[in-house]
Amino acid sequence: MRISNVVTIFRKELTDTLRDRRTLIFMLLVPIVAIPLLMMGMSKLMISQITKVQKETSRIVITGREWLPSELDSMFTAATDLTFIDASTFADTGLIEALQLGRYEALVAVPDSFATHLQMERSAGIEIKCDRAELRSEQAEDRLVDLLDDYRALLVEHRLTEREVDVAILEPFEVNCENVAPMQKMVGEKLGMMLPYLIIIMCFMGAMYPAIDLTAGEKERGTLETLLVSPAARIEFVIGKFLVVVVTGLVAALLSLGSLVFSMKYMVDQLVAQVGSMLAMEFEASTIVLIVLVVLPLVGIFAGVLLSVSIFARSFKEAQSYVTALNMAVILPAFVSILPGVELDYTLAMIPVVNASLIMKEAISGTIMWNYVIVALLSNSILAALSLVFCKKWFERESVIFRM
Repeated sequence: MRISNVVTIFRKELTDTLRDRRTLIFMLLVPIVAIPLLMMGMSKLMISQITKVQKETSRIVITGREWLPSELDSMFTAATDLTFIDASTFADTGLIEALQLGRYEALVAVPDSFATHLQMERSAGIEIKCDRAELRSEQAEDRLVDLLDDYRALLVEHRLTEREVDVAILEPFEVNCENVAPMQKMVGEKLGMMLPYLIIIMCFMGAMYPAIDLTAGEKERGTLETLLVSPAARIEFVIGKFLVVVVTGLVAALLSLGSLVFSMKYMVDQLVAQVGSMLAMEFEASTIVLIVLVVLPLVGIFAGVLLSVSIFARSFKEAQSYVTALNMAVILPAFVSILPGVELDYTLAMIPVVNASLIMKEAISGTIMWNYVIVALLSNSILAALSLVFCKKWFERESVIFRM
């Protein structure tokens, strides 16, 4: 094998790939432009919607209001964020159905014995019905619960005062909780759940179209035969294409990483202030290097598999169909970083995609276990080499190359 031939083929294929608009869209446009715009749009939309709902008053229906103690009834009346609607308004549909239809936000059902039981210092119950699938209804429930909690505390204070008992007796000691987790680990728990999944998906998408275009695409254009009759050996031919797909997948992954970190750091923190303080941190260079080392053999696996599947296809469209089905084999294992309680071990370290997802999550959180990292890198590197060997064997079969 001559390195000069490999370099020539690599340069030629990379030039052709960069001229393809679909490749540029998935390798450059989507990570750099689409992801920040999507994050910004979602953030702005969620902020505006939550702010709008918070400013609205909640429409409440109370059944059995006459059974409320006067003090609690006065608290309901004084609440500026609650508007009360007569139950007879919904006689046509029924209270529960009207609640489900969004005609009001919450129903408070007061039993006829409520005030009597409170006067006798017996336990009493009051029921709140809401539709938790709706944000407005859930907010109405929170407002009602806060109001009733205030009344409960006031009632307990009155009872203790009547008995000349200090209210402090209810709190014999305080519990002070302190979070000792470093900022890096907190980020890994929140940010590290989504980033590995998105990086792997973008890595696969970045490698997908170049692999299809360099094989099935060349079949359709009739340029594959020209390359096959060149002085380059078949292995040089395969490695050149393989390296182009690896480069495009790796670039897409790195651009996705930078774009996602930028988006979350400067946009999502507007939505949740406490998360924003965590996202204000910077990724260390060692973290970026480790992510690149993990992604590199993984994209090698993607490149070998994608090239093999694509060269088998008769056309670009047929290759797309095969690769679309192959997507699920990447999406499901990549999803493991989002699952709670899944920790890296030697078994998971040998499973491609799963190991990369969990290692990236740990790298972001700063809790790297190098024994698992080494096993994962060796496993993925071996699989990448095997995928390249299989790809070479596939390219050597004339029945596959000229399968039309």
